[in-house]
Amino acid sequence: MKFSTIVVIDDEEDILDLIRYNLEKERATVHTFLSGKEALEAMRTARPDLVVCDWMMNDIDGLDLCRLMKRDNSLSHIPFVMLTARADEIDAVTALELGADEYLTKPIRIRELITRIKKILARTQPVPLLPAEPESTEVPPDDKILSFKKLTMNIEHHRVLIDTEAIDLTYTEFKLLQLLISKPGRVYTRNQIMEKVNGMDYFATERSIDVQVAGLRKKLGPYKDYLETVRGVGYRMQE
Repeated sequence: MKFSTIVVIDDEEDILDLIRYNLEKERATVHTFLSGKEALEAMRTARPDLVVCDWMMNDIDGLDLCRLMKRDNSLSHIPFVMLTARADEIDAVTALELGADEYLTKPIRIRELITRIKKILARTQPVPLLPAEPESTEVPPDDKILSFKKLTMNIEHHRVLIDTEAIDLTYTEFKLLQLLISKPGRVYTRNQIMEKVNGMDYFATERSIDVQVAGLRKKLGPYKDYLETVRGVGYRMQE
């Protein structure tokens, strides 16, 4: 987390102070905001490495902020951690479907929050800033370009083209597509997807994986039918 820049948004100053204190102990640069609108304006000027945001805000709630960020090409790549008192599974699925990378419930378990932030930064930053244990994964190294028919993935630049048209994917959708087209024809169970794409520490359920796959399929346009559901097993990209 050293040298990372993190934005934290919450309408409770005590929570902001708690998170800031613990992140700064890890040598991160932390910017806190009581307002979602102010945070969004600031992020369009100086983009952080990660955002932690409360769902229930006075001006613009965390769900709307996540939606706005994922629709903005300059912000859509920034990992988004939802922090909320809403503990129902449907709320978690809704946030994940919109593109949140993590979903943590209050009261805050600060050590868990810091650990999950470290894990996300280790996955998303070009060069890990923390020692990371080797992960068992089928996803190819991040210096490759993958191709599937006329679909091309530039892993280093986090860019996907269908013919010559770019499509906008969330971080999780991108890693999911990367996994599937790295081994066309291979079936991955939902548990394998949770482990290889998100990591075992990720807040995910079989339902949330189905939601992420459905979101990816919609964005694949002419290739959506190649992303096949294998009933009772999982998913694969047809050869």
